[in-house]
Amino acid sequence: MRKTWVKRDNIYYKPFYKQKLKLTLIGVIAMGILFFVYQLVYISQLLPLESMPAGPKTRPHKADSNDNPITLVELAGRKDADHHGERANHRKPNHEQGSSSTVRAEPNGGKSSAWNNTQFAYIEKIGNYERKILRGIRLLDLDHYSEKPGTVKFRCLSSHKEIPWEWVNDDYCDCPEDGSDEPSTSACPQGRFYCRYQKRHKTGRGKDVFVSSGRVNDGVCDCCDGSDEWLTTRIGSGRPACPNVCKTNYVL
Repeated sequence: MRKTWVKRDNIYYKPFYKQKLKLTLIGVIAMGILFFVYQLVYISQLLPLESMPAGPKTRPHKADSNDNPITLVELAGRKDADHHGERANHRKPNHEQGSSSTVRAEPNGGKSSAWNNTQFAYIEKIGNYERKILRGIRLLDLDHYSEKPGTVKFRCLSSHKEIPWEWVNDDYCDCPEDGSDEPSTSACPQGRFYCRYQKRHKTGRGKDVFVSSGRVNDGVCDCCDGSDEWLTTRIGSGRPACPNVCKTNYVL
């Protein structure tokens, strides 16, 4: 009688968890799905900022507050009637229409006052050189806030509306969709203030840490490094009201 060899798998039932080939294939598919989902979540953070409701700590703007670093001066000269009309219409909401002192001042040389005012910017050492960075911006958007030679307009991040550079951080909301023109003030209810300290993986990935712009300089420490309270100080000591309690150094 001739013997016939039969596979053991065809004789005995093999449980699913012992079928290595199928388990390996399912594992590879599952890891691929997780990888693509992670990439989609990360890419969604790189898209333009969406509108965010103002937090409960949002405070009304105070035009005469001593903490307000904006100083309004009278416009020294007007190049033409159209240019003057654009400036005159761009006023703070609580200013009188008939007052000539409410018109914003145009810095000499066409440079933005955001970089001239040290209250709105800080100097960070990157590599072998130092760079001035506006407070409250996302480091991913650093190129959008870098005034390049020959550019006279700033573009809102969401609407791409173009405004003069001197309107950045002037305490007047020109980009109401995302508040990107006021990263260091509380003028825009939809604005976001990104903390200077950003916890990042060594690959550069991570979630941006931000607070509502209405919480800037309100006396409450929202960022672990105290970067949202750079104008507030402790009573009697003159030291910053919010100490740096972050566990690691800044990651750029």
